[in-house]
Amino acid sequence: MLSHSFEDLAQTFRVLIEAQFKLGQLITIDRPEAVGNIETSVNAMLNAFSNLYDLMQQELDSPVDWYATPELCVILAIRNARHHNNANRIRTIYNYHVQNSSSPTDTSKYFYVNFPANPNEEGGGFFDVGISWGDLSLLLDMPRSQSRLRSSARELIRNYLNADQFEADAVAAGLTNDDIFINFVPLATNAGIALSPYIRDHIQAASTEATAFLSHFENVAPAITQSHDSEKIEFMLPA
Repeated sequence: MLSHSFEDLAQTFRVLIEAQFKLGQLITIDRPEAVGNIETSVNAMLNAFSNLYDLMQQELDSPVDWYATPELCVILAIRNARHHNNANRIRTIYNYHVQNSSSPTDTSKYFYVNFPANPNEEGGGFFDVGISWGDLSLLLDMPRSQSRLRSSARELIRNYLNADQFEADAVAAGLTNDDIFINFVPLATNAGIALSPYIRDHIQAASTEATAFLSHFENVAPAITQSHDSEKIEFMLPA
């Protein structure tokens, strides 16, 4: 079952890459479909991680505490928020902009935070799927009964992302926490890397994607979350 579950996860990485690749062309033709493809891919990936979490408890006797491991805790936090309809379901920048603008074509200023690839990874980098830090921060401030997170999750995740720094940088740029978006892709990649030592000996890869991502997670250094590539951006969408 772990092999099947990892296969699902690997395929969701592929699908998200494809959705992002097609976004530029499709968004000018059919914005809801283009954004929907991204949203569906992110949801599928989060659910695949959650399924691995369940199976590792059942089949491997919980070799790693996900809620005490920041790379994994942040993924479960986002997944739980979306699954239980908390914190605006942790919106992507696309949905946030549509919901908070009079028109998608309005231009808004946001503060975008990317987590750079390890400098030892020549040519490393990540494509962009921004998610709302304001929503995630709201989740972390909720009572445990509502967020379904441990009381330690707030500081664990904030320290992992060095949130104090990018919040201060946003303020210096004249923006607020609600204007901050962080890149989901390096966070998902870091979660795969964090899982790799615990599952690699239990996975029989049956596809090109599973083989590639199993090797990728085992051999690539994680993105650096303590320092940020951040900037104030202007953002708009087609009607």
